[in-house]
Amino acid sequence: MSAVLTMPRLGETMEEGRIVGWLIRPGQPFKRGESILEVETDKTVAELPALADGILAETLVAPGDIVSVGAPIARLEGGAPEASPAADGPVVRTLAMPRLGETMDEGKVVGWLVEAGARFKRGDAILEIETDKTIAEYPALFDGRLVEILVEPGTTLDVGAPLARVEVSAASAKLEGFVADAPDPLDAAEEVVPAPAAETAAESSAPRTQAPPARSGGLVRATPVARRLAARRGLDLSTLSGTGRRGRIELRDVEAHATGPATPARTGGAIASDRLPARGSQRSRALLLHGFAGDRTTFSGLASALSRAGFETLALDLPGHGETTAEADGVAALSAPLSAFLRAQDFAPSEIVAHSLGSLAAVALAESLPDLRRLTLLAPAGLGLEIDAEFISGMAARPSTGALRHLLRRLTAQPAALSDAAVAALAASLGRGRLVALAADTFGPGGQRADIVEPLARLSRRVDVRVVFGLEDRIVPWTQVSALPAAVAIHLVAGAGHMPHWDRPAEVAALFERTSG
Repeated sequence: MSAVLTMPRLGETMEEGRIVGWLIRPGQPFKRGESILEVETDKTVAELPALADGILAETLVAPGDIVSVGAPIARLEGGAPEASPAADGPVVRTLAMPRLGETMDEGKVVGWLVEAGARFKRGDAILEIETDKTIAEYPALFDGRLVEILVEPGTTLDVGAPLARVEVSAASAKLEGFVADAPDPLDAAEEVVPAPAAETAAESSAPRTQAPPARSGGLVRATPVARRLAARRGLDLSTLSGTGRRGRIELRDVEAHATGPATPARTGGAIASDRLPARGSQRSRALLLHGFAGDRTTFSGLASALSRAGFETLALDLPGHGETTAEADGVAALSAPLSAFLRAQDFAPSEIVAHSLGSLAAVALAESLPDLRRLTLLAPAGLGLEIDAEFISGMAARPSTGALRHLLRRLTAQPAALSDAAVAALAASLGRGRLVALAADTFGPGGQRADIVEPLARLSRRVDVRVVFGLEDRIVPWTQVSALPAAVAIHLVAGAGHMPHWDRPAEVAALFERTSG
């Protein structure tokens, strides 16, 4: 029996996803619960588990494709039939906090979508979990019954920690996703099921799936981007009313109330970062530095690919960007805190991968890292005068969401298809005016003010240096590679713009798979 796999909705704000990569090949069988596909949304990268045994008959989309929620992505063939219930008696296992993305170390229980004692089917959403990047409904990988809830909404748990006791078949009990304990016989666990008669009148009249509106000191249901903006504006989320699903506070709700002045700029502060371990045998460590007006999430797809290739990665928000609280009033401030930050993280990179403006920080940092082996620059600034000045000034000038969409189209040769929530979040961040001084110091009426040609000549004498440009780059002309020293390797990517790792993710990732770290 064949079936069509469609793009799932990994969070309430998700409208489309980018295919990062298939984790199995066409013709390869898989088991229920095994990860078969990696998808990038506007907030995170997540592995999708199979809901049944089967065979990947045909992939309908390729890595790098943007696919709408509900659109077909693969054709599956059914596997072996499940065991007969008569020979597959029920047992009780402890459900563990799942890992919804490679950078996830802990998650917050937003709410239970199934009551204790209720039965559920494979694929039913049973739990809502908030990570540092998104909120997602977690589907059941098996038929079963929720025996006991072990944690209440609002609780934050490490990945792998106990969430609930569930009754499942003996065959399902062998799947991944449970705490490593022995299955309990069904009759030994029956007595822990809460008796409906023991519930208070308030509890029985308000099911767990219908949480009341948040109050001061209680659980507040809000998207991660709404929480971040509220924190920046000093707003108490419990005082807001949410317009999202089940009363969730959305970005638009915070923006409607965020009429006060932005948080004053600080000259020092914390560096926000995501650290992703290598899969399998580690062969290198890579530091990822984003470009102007970006943040560390622009590298989420490449970071995942590098992890599969044996790299431990550390992606950070540069000063003046994203969630980093340190500010940058000029180019020198971009790299000033990075050496101390790396020491504090005990992270000694053997490679730096930097994009656009991040290349200026990468070159300055590289000269202070004696153990660095390779420097990879994607569409780097600092090779010549010419640059799209309208893009730089527009991004720094607190653009509206409409103007921002026009500017973002210049970045890629392929449609980026960013969601409304992602664009609105970026517009809100740029609205703080953090990039005005940095843009003035870096780019002037005559063009680019920074020059990394001579520093690259020095670096190329002791480390491998390579530059990657898209042939359709509209921000920085690829022809500026003519200024590079002869020792620097040049890779030109057809069909790519200023974001080659977005437009041609597989080709860029292959540069790291083919070479040693």
